[in-house]
Amino acid sequence: MQAQALRYAAEELFNAHFYEWLSGWVRDYSLKEVLAKFARQEKAHYDFWQQWVERPIRYSRWRLYWYRFLAWLLGPTFVLRLLEKNEHQTIAEYRRILPTLPQAAQAQLTALIEEEENHEAEFLAALNQYEPRIKYIGFIVLGLSDAIIEVTGVHAGFLGVSHRPLTAGIAGLIVGFAASISMASAAYLQAKQNTEVSAPLSAAYTGLSYILAVILLALPYFLLGTMGLAFWSSVGLAMLLILGFVYYSSVLFERNFRTEALESLVVLGLTALLSYGFGEGLRRFFPEVSW
Repeated sequence: MQAQALRYAAEELFNAHFYEWLSGWVRDYSLKEVLAKFARQEKAHYDFWQQWVERPIRYSRWRLYWYRFLAWLLGPTFVLRLLEKNEHQTIAEYRRILPTLPQAAQAQLTALIEEEENHEAEFLAALNQYEPRIKYIGFIVLGLSDAIIEVTGVHAGFLGVSHRPLTAGIAGLIVGFAASISMASAAYLQAKQNTEVSAPLSAAYTGLSYILAVILLALPYFLLGTMGLAFWSSVGLAMLLILGFVYYSSVLFERNFRTEALESLVVLGLTALLSYGFGEGLRRFFPEVSW
């Protein structure tokens, strides 16, 4: 019991300090109040578990700095979702050990569990006002996923046709630039039908995410001297982009990371394979052309 209590106390202490820091970092008053309340509750939860521990309790300072960095980079919604995901597992453990505690401690732990379960609804209500960019995640996904699939297809096609990486890189940029304008225009028209989002912002998020992905995936073709190495480096970057954003969205919207990542990677692989086959077919059909 002491080992479990030590782990729970350390986790609650970490949460208390992080919520306290986050409440001072965000600017929205209502969100500050919610996070300050969470910090007080987590401190009380720490006090509950501390009574079962006979030694000083510490947590990883590096983890605290890492979560601060994630809040700055990805926004408080992502970090709070990540914390709540961990707390769901902790709550399940609390319920398992609840019958083993003395009756007075059971009542305290039951109240603690109720507070933990109420956290998610409270912070989501506050975050919907504080971080409206979450509404545009779908447009960012649209831009990134389409860019990764389309540009990887272009590069794979050139792998079957040409042995000049610079040619493939330039072709990817040209196709990607034109496609980013097309996708931004489509996102603008789509958003015009939705009163909850801004059409110009929707177009900007879609177009910018598209062109940034295009530039990143084209870089290996300008930096590396062989077509095969440039292609596989670009594919590796595409996979990292996919896995990173799928993980981000799976945490944010509580989706299954493995399923979505596998689906995205399968689509990427099939696109590359079919595009390469098409390019190889063109090269064989037009052998007299100097690719």
